Amino acid sequence: MNRINRYIPIIFLAVAATLLSGCSTKKKNFLSRGYHNLTAKYNVYWNGKEAMKGGVMKLEKSHTDNYEEILDVFPVGTSESAKSVYSEMDRAIEKGSLTIAKHSMLFKGKEYVSSIDDSYMLIGKAHFYKRDYMQALEMFTYVIKQYKTTDARFDGYLWLIRTNTELARYKDGEKIITLLEEEKKFPKKKLAELAAVKADYFIKKGDFSKAKDQLKAAINTTKKRREKTRYTYILAQLYEELNNQDSAYYFYAEVLKKNSPYVMEFNARINRALMASAKSGNINAIKKELVKMSKDEKNVDFYDRIFYALGDIALDEGEEDLALEYLKKSVAATTQNMTQKAVSFYTIADLYFDKPEYELASAYYDSSIAILPPAHDNFQRVSARQLSLAELVKNIRIIQKQDSLLRLGEMSDSELDAFITDLVEEVRVAEEQRRFEEANTPSPQQQLQQLNQTQGTPLATTGSGWYFYNTTALSFGANNFRQKWGDRKREDNWRRSSKRSNAISNLITEEGDTMQVTTAELLDPSFYKKGIPRTQAEKDSANVKIQNAYYDLGTIYKEQLSENQRSIKTFEDLLKRYPRGIWNLETYYQLYRLYKAEGDERNAQTYANKILKEYPDSEYAKILRDPKYLEKLEVMRGRLGQMYDMAFSNFSKGEYERVIEAADSALTKFTQGEILSKFALLKVMAIGATEKLIVYRKALEDYIAKYTAAPEKERAVELLEYVKGLMGESVPDEPVSESTGKPKQEQPEATDDYIYDEAAKHYYALVGADMPDVAEMKVRISNFNSIVFSVENLTIKNLQFSANEELIFVQGFGETKKALDYYNAILSDTTVFAGVDMQKTSQFIISQDNFTKFYQKKEIPPYVQFFMKNYKKVE
Repeated sequence: MNRINRYIPIIFLAVAATLLSGCSTKKKNFLSRGYHNLTAKYNVYWNGKEAMKGGVMKLEKSHTDNYEEILDVFPVGTSESAKSVYSEMDRAIEKGSLTIAKHSMLFKGKEYVSSIDDSYMLIGKAHFYKRDYMQALEMFTYVIKQYKTTDARFDGYLWLIRTNTELARYKDGEKIITLLEEEKKFPKKKLAELAAVKADYFIKKGDFSKAKDQLKAAINTTKKRREKTRYTYILAQLYEELNNQDSAYYFYAEVLKKNSPYVMEFNARINRALMASAKSGNINAIKKELVKMSKDEKNVDFYDRIFYALGDIALDEGEEDLALEYLKKSVAATTQNMTQKAVSFYTIADLYFDKPEYELASAYYDSSIAILPPAHDNFQRVSARQLSLAELVKNIRIIQKQDSLLRLGEMSDSELDAFITDLVEEVRVAEEQRRFEEANTPSPQQQLQQLNQTQGTPLATTGSGWYFYNTTALSFGANNFRQKWGDRKREDNWRRSSKRSNAISNLITEEGDTMQVTTAELLDPSFYKKGIPRTQAEKDSANVKIQNAYYDLGTIYKEQLSENQRSIKTFEDLLKRYPRGIWNLETYYQLYRLYKAEGDERNAQTYANKILKEYPDSEYAKILRDPKYLEKLEVMRGRLGQMYDMAFSNFSKGEYERVIEAADSALTKFTQGEILSKFALLKVMAIGATEKLIVYRKALEDYIAKYTAAPEKERAVELLEYVKGLMGESVPDEPVSESTGKPKQEQPEATDDYIYDEAAKHYYALVGADMPDVAEMKVRISNFNSIVFSVENLTIKNLQFSANEELIFVQGFGETKKALDYYNAILSDTTVFAGVDMQKTSQFIISQDNFTKFYQKKEIPPYVQFFMKNYKKVE
């Protein structure tokens, strides 16, 4: 027996060797199939699958939902977080490839190892999570073609839709969706996934109506509670976007019935409150709930949203004053969510705008636009109002200041000294009070407790008309904030360069803006005497400023705010104060047009008669006599403009004789038109290119003498000085281009406002004038991205930059080098810019922080120089 036991291991080894020799992938016998199915699934493939599972869990944990936007159906992170799972995904790709290489048994187009198709899908998904979308597309397409008769093809289709969606290839995705909708054999167990994939597709495409139907299907078919809750929240968001508040309210309430994460639950409560109406019968309970939430310290970072929701309810109930108090609490309570703070600011501004209290509205719009992201849906509307009101308030301040100065100018020396002494004493007392309050300022925690215990007080307005004091809520002025303080870190006491004292105040300048002064200056009596008009010439100058401000104010009311009655009052106040003023003719015509628009023919005729009587030869009188005068004038200007464009083209080609002939013809045929002075100067420059210096000089002198008020006169004077220098009379101040005869323009130095940060997120930006259809340009850029930069998760957006310029920008570059690579690649692409006049475009890359500054300043040359200086050297 012992002798037999001694041979048992040898027998087992022999049997195993015999079995293994029969388990080749080249043979499809039962033993081989069983062996490779077993070892493939539970060894190599299993290890790859586990690696991917770990990577996906890491992505989901690192994902942070942005509740300011519609949540992602599939929370798989960002381009940055994708990098953190490269090792897991590379391991999945390695194991999937190894499974295929070692265990695939493909005979006559049929695969006999069940986990091989899963291995191909594993590789494709790993590339997807790495955001290597082109490789993913290739793998999913292979699965569909190779496994036409198995359910594996449906997995391939689903992931192919997701990949095309990420690449914004919506037409390709739609084809697959249509195909699957017609597929009768689609597995029921995958219906929930299909619905979610289609919902994701329609959301990213912007078709929210179809997306909501798919989310409903996903909610009804999925068995996973977490996904069901997420889909329900997104469904509520879609109904909100579709302005169906009742349905949005219902589904936000449904989220609260589920076991959702706290942040989602909180946002569902807030959004449910925002969707609630006074008619719903639930409003009082919701208000109590929100007030209770505002006293819970775990919501400290969400107080701003709670107060905003309470303000929204107050507005819905018609309690505007209470709404303002809550909205101001929202602003004060913000700790992290700067977008919410900006929204609260512009909501307050909207309320003041509608009252209308334009000065307060302007202050709050200033504050909002300083922190509102340029990509926000309301950015352009808020920006437009902010710019309009900033000009309006500026003119109001000019009038107030110059009136104050004129009143002071009428005082005797002793009266003025007594007035200033009283004013300095007021400043001294106010400074002492400020220091006392600063020493006794409660901590941020105490302030929050006070915020919850009080209803808050509305912002007070200054009662003094004295121009050295701030106007209403002036401290909110964001434009002046940026000029004075730059882009400061958001913190308490941001005004202080050292945190010990704050001795800075804002004063109104001659231009109606604000400037900073120290307390020491305000305590100096001589400071107040600056700018007080004493001579008649100084008083006349102040009155001219007042007239200009009144006229601009009336125009803003009429043209930008559509406030006809306020415009009428402003223009009539101007005429009352200055019956023989510098703007009488224009004011008469403005009032004629305004009264016409208001249907007041009697008053309209009154001002028409004034124009005909006092200014019979004016353009306005001609318009009143001949209703078709403007139409004729436009035709004439059109012909003149065409002649000038042709002449300028000839000048650029060096055909100077033709320029002179065209100018002579135009100056003979036409007697009026702003372009005539430009035409005349073009002729003079053509003379300079063909005649001796003495002839050129005489032509310039004649031009300057004839066109005394032309905008081009300054250029003519510069050219004349240069010619004199060439003739030995003086040294020219600036070099002149040999090709054009014009002085060369020195490039402005790069502004210090922009900061070079190589590690910051960057955008590619294109500013262009008179471009083809913007939508078409975005499509071209999207096509370029999908071909050349398919792996990157890039998004394309656009903003109106100026009246005739569009700003298109591409987001998604995590590194400076990638953004530069993109810039160089798109610059050399002829397809994207086919038909675009490149002379009218500016292209560059710009960091996220610099982008906000650039868009607000809207000054292209300084940034382009900054870009050339700092970024081109990185290449």
